Amino acid sequence: MVYDARYTVSLLFGAALLLIGLLGRAPGILLLSIPLFVYAASLLLSYAMLRRPALDARRTPGARQVVEGDTVHVDLTVTNGGASVPYLIVLDDLPSGATLLDGDASYGGPLARGGSISIKYTLRPPRGLHEQRGVRAFVWPVYGLAMDEYRFDCLTHVSAIPQVDPLPFIVIRPRRRHAFVGPVRANTPGPGIEFYGCRSFVDGDDVRRVNWRAFARHDQIFINEYEQERMTDVIVVLDVRAASHLHAGGNSTFEPCCRAAASLAAHFIRQGNRVGLLLYGKSVDWIQPASGRFHLGKMIGAITRAQPARSMAFENLAQLPLEMLPTGSQIVVVSCLAQEGDPVVLAKLHARGYSVLAVYADTLELERGHQPQDQAVALAARAKILQSVVATRLMEGLGVHVVPWDVRRPLAEAIHASRLDRAARRLT
Repeated sequence: MVYDARYTVSLLFGAALLLIGLLGRAPGILLLSIPLFVYAASLLLSYAMLRRPALDARRTPGARQVVEGDTVHVDLTVTNGGASVPYLIVLDDLPSGATLLDGDASYGGPLARGGSISIKYTLRPPRGLHEQRGVRAFVWPVYGLAMDEYRFDCLTHVSAIPQVDPLPFIVIRPRRRHAFVGPVRANTPGPGIEFYGCRSFVDGDDVRRVNWRAFARHDQIFINEYEQERMTDVIVVLDVRAASHLHAGGNSTFEPCCRAAASLAAHFIRQGNRVGLLLYGKSVDWIQPASGRFHLGKMIGAITRAQPARSMAFENLAQLPLEMLPTGSQIVVVSCLAQEGDPVVLAKLHARGYSVLAVYADTLELERGHQPQDQAVALAARAKILQSVVATRLMEGLGVHVVPWDVRRPLAEAIHASRLDRAARRLT
């Protein structure tokens, strides 16, 4: 018999009441022990009637990798190779944080010998790497109190990668470029497609590059020159410090920042650059700059596994491991810049020879959506706006290109608005 605490407890209490009734010569107490003995005997009989099935469970997810927000169809099959089961309950393990959209992850009913049941359901997993491990099954006999539990280790993985959004062309001006052809203007004449200037014709020049308008005006042969375009190193820094992100109700700035980092990494790799990734917050999670689809998948996988972290060693951005970052490269920081001194750190990076682009995730509107509309909140919002403007102007004045971004809106809109704002300030 499988050990059951109910049998032991009922038997001990029945024996105790029997002993007390005999010693005290109390028939009433003796009668109270009878139901407990009957209950213990019923348990023994139920376990004797309990048949041992030979259950096996197999889980098959419809996809091993999906984009966050997509659904996964799961098919769980339980087969019985032993005795018939009068009543069976099957409970499947759902990934943490996943939402069950359709179907049921459980089953209750009989299962005949050689029969099988299929449990189908649809869930939506959040961003991350999810494991579905155990399947539990409970078996009962007919009109019995006994129960037998089975556990199956059906380990399956489902990876929900962050969504990669298309972004408009982002102009970067790194101070160091590679010799290979790429998308970044080198500000030097050479092979390219963007017009750079004109110079006098010399022997050996390609006649197809003659500027005939200049020749007609000056009666001298001029050659068109184009600006070289070279490959560069772009380092995407994703701020995963828990203290720098806002968690309000069911919303968080962390998930939009993960999507932004994945979109930026994909954007710069598709342009032809070498891209590296640094997850800053708990430890130095660093991926060396490289190019290609395989490398992009490696970075997307790292962002998929990213979680908010706390570490005394990485309280602010001052501990960025600059010795790992290629000198003169383009650094793209995705952060809320909530810690005091973070804007100054980015300005110091520019002073040390890096080109810095800060995607500044503004949390103001997200915070206001969870606060009452009163005068105190309005005053605090004005102070927050002033603080954001001062931080943005400080970074831009020290050479950092800033893209203010409302996390409720697409990043592409913020990049486009930043480009228009920069052009308007040049005109004024």
